[in-house]
Amino acid sequence: MPIAPPPLGAPSSAERSELLLRQWRAELRLSDRERAALGPELKALDQQLRALAERRLRVAVFGRVGVGKSSLLNALLGRSVFATDVAHGCTRTQQRERWAVEVPGLAAVELVDTPGIDEIAAHARQRLAARVALGADLVLLVLDGDLTTPEADALEVLLAEGKPVLVVLNRCDCWPEAELEGLVASIRRRLPAAARPLQLLAVASAPRRAVLLEDGRVRSEPEAPRIAPLRQALLQLLAEHGALLLGLNGLRAADRFAQRLHQLRLRRGRSAAQALIGRYAALKAT
Repeated sequence: MPIAPPPLGAPSSAERSELLLRQWRAELRLSDRERAALGPELKALDQQLRALAERRLRVAVFGRVGVGKSSLLNALLGRSVFATDVAHGCTRTQQRERWAVEVPGLAAVELVDTPGIDEIAAHARQRLAARVALGADLVLLVLDGDLTTPEADALEVLLAEGKPVLVVLNRCDCWPEAELEGLVASIRRRLPAAARPLQLLAVASAPRRAVLLEDGRVRSEPEAPRIAPLRQALLQLLAEHGALLLGLNGLRAADRFAQRLHQLRLRRGRSAAQALIGRYAALKAT
């Protein structure tokens, strides 16, 4: 049975989410102790609500050191903004830049670069993945070969947080066509079960070609980025669902904060009950 379109003039999903969250935030009552204990979470929540109100969507790249995350963002931007290094990863903190595209329902799209995930311990890697999931509305998991254990672990964290993910195989120019097909098939087999329906896009953000010089030496020269499949998929996804992604991320942020607040109040209630029981036992002994 087809779904009827919303009536003319009806608020969109993003608008309904924003109205709901704005009302919920206005009615949220926190004690000074709760504000102090949940300061970072409250700040992240308010940042997400501002992004929703401003229709400002964030797309973050995520992956190991040296897979070409920064060069991929530069290719999307059409200019060199994010630092790149062929031998070593350059990104140590999150960096962001506005993407000059027009998307219906959005006022701005920000591209966010993140540190590599394989130079830190497993627990820190999971925390980083959770922070990226919290702050981004869409994540591009960038690979440059077969899926590794750190990448699979981080992907599971992102999916557990309910984060929309696109899997991007970068540097596809380094693989012959027959080997590239086998690599893509291998990546799909190694993906967690929940991630197998995800779209997998093969690109080359900074391809190079070999040039034979007159003296017989071979030198590599840069070519134009080959990222058309990713750019097209991104723009189509954002045009169709960008505002909805913003609204869903705002609702998830509010739900996470509500859970943390509930846990905090539950612990405080238990502490107060134990203290009361202790005073009663002391009084009874007296």
